[in-house]
Amino acid sequence: MSDKTLQAKIDETFILDWGAKIGVAARNENVRAAQIEALIASLDTIEGRGALLITATFAQRQAQRLGTGREMARLVTQAMLDLHEKGGGKEEARKLLGFAKWIYEALPPRPIRVRLDQLTLQDLLKQLAGR
Repeated sequence: MSDKTLQAKIDETFILDWGAKIGVAARNENVRAAQIEALIASLDTIEGRGALLITATFAQRQAQRLGTGREMARLVTQAMLDLHEKGGGKEEARKLLGFAKWIYEALPPRPIRVRLDQLTLQDLLKQLAGR
């Protein structure tokens, strides 16, 4: 797949919106920041695009093992599958999960009331700005 085709399928909005959803879910479920860092690190377990599928599996494992973060794991899985299907790789996944961590760290400790399946970064920023 050419770089131009890849860029057409994976634009900034895709990465930012998925990052916002995952970051909000992590904050709402009181997931520890170390869990998001562990997700990012899991991208380095194998070479190639298969790492996205490993990261999705790791997210599910951690949610089951720790008993928290199930919604975040579901969203990470969806994001990694979407990214993989669009031809994305570890670089895009690292950006997406890194941005999710930024969102997580930027949010107040109280739950954010939003519909995660419909959330966009722009909507989240408007809510945080009181608009």
